[in-house]
Amino acid sequence: MNYLRFYSGLAKTILTLSVSVILFLFMPRSPAQESFEGPKHTTARQGAASLPSEAGQIYVDYDLTPYTSQYPNLQHPEQTILSWIMADTGESFWFGEPFGFLSADSSHLRVYHTVKVQQYISNVLDRFMDPEKKKQQFTVKIVSVDSPDWRTKGADWIRPYPAKAEGVSCWTLDNTGYTSLMQFLSRRSDFEELNQARNIVPNAETFGWVFPAPKREYSRDIQVAASNPNGFVTDKTSIDEGYRIEVTPLLSTNGDLIEFMISCNSTVVEKMHTFALRIPTSQSPRQQLNGETPQIATREVEEKISFPRDRILLIDLGLVPIPEKTNGQEPGLGDSLSKIMGGKSLWRDLLVFVAISAPMI
Repeated sequence: MNYLRFYSGLAKTILTLSVSVILFLFMPRSPAQESFEGPKHTTARQGAASLPSEAGQIYVDYDLTPYTSQYPNLQHPEQTILSWIMADTGESFWFGEPFGFLSADSSHLRVYHTVKVQQYISNVLDRFMDPEKKKQQFTVKIVSVDSPDWRTKGADWIRPYPAKAEGVSCWTLDNTGYTSLMQFLSRRSDFEELNQARNIVPNAETFGWVFPAPKREYSRDIQVAASNPNGFVTDKTSIDEGYRIEVTPLLSTNGDLIEFMISCNSTVVEKMHTFALRIPTSQSPRQQLNGETPQIATREVEEKISFPRDRILLIDLGLVPIPEKTNGQEPGLGDSLSKIMGGKSLWRDLLVFVAISAPMI
């Protein structure tokens, strides 16, 4: 009986060891940690196991899926929230003191910073994800005229409002003033509404209007090349003309203010300058060919402003280079050049009206 117990125990021991060896051999292993050699010309030391917390920093992992899941077709839906935070704090804020960091993907926003900063982040996310606020919509109208001389008459209906960006002016209007100003502007021969087809923007959503012109190809250099059948090679490149306007409206926590962020990027070729290059070949020893250098008009502007929800906001982005439409077609370089040759400026005064509209049901 003692022998039976001995062999039975031995068998269990061998079986346990066998299973352990099998698990050890076939269980997945984490990759070996890479060695860190460090810099050669400065002093460095590996950081401590814990992050600096002298200013009372804490780490919070925020769930973004209630917001990002609403936009399954967007590659980076979290970018709207990140852009909003960066517009408030500035990028340099996250690289100074006290130590902190901000990281995001479509599922999580990870923040390490002080309690005050975490409270700000929490407030922003609540505003983006509030299902009741999501139902609110805004009307955004973008119009252009050739000159800012509209202000001479328009001053009767607008009230100055603070703006931060260079070259940008802001005003607020009531409903009567807005109606009168729009009627006045629409009677001008140079008036154009740029987003007539789509002007309703939901709360907490980035909405954009893109107006691309055909790419302008040009020869930026020409080099002699005996190996080429033509005897030379041309370095061709292109310029993207057009504009992009993006807006993001966001109601305040109690809903009495509207925060509005807008960015505008526009590029137009004003003129193409040509210059002669000597490109001799065996067939044409005195040959000259023309290279080109574009004269480019650009405008980049960003503004973020808060205003009362019972008022209408008017933002003047200043003079912006705008490609023109021709007979309902997309604008091309020829349209821009003909406008210049005719003495008419490419720069147009860009006006953006923002008003709260009826919420979605």
